Amino acid sequence: MISTYGRVLSAIEKALQELMEEYRGVRKSLQDLVEGQERNMAQLERIGAMMEQRWSSEGKFRKEESKDDVRRSENGPGEIQEERTLSSTSY
Repeated sequence: MISTYGRVLSAIEKALQELMEEYRGVRKSLQDLVEGQERNMAQLERIGAMMEQRWSSEGKFRKEESKDDVRRSENGPGEIQEERTLSSTSY
């Protein structure tokens, strides 16, 4: 009877050890996934910041372009040509 219990306990211990090894493998995989996700999120934040900076600088450029367009339309077509001539000769 005791030898039967010993074999059963040994089988249970072996099964538990196998489960623990599998658990450690799954845990390691999940940790790797979380670390990869954190790296991806950090990279996305950097990309977002770069895009935000680019959009804000493009917005400033577009605002200045529209101010130039308004100024040119106020000056009339003759003065637009003069401005273009002056700006091309100033380089």
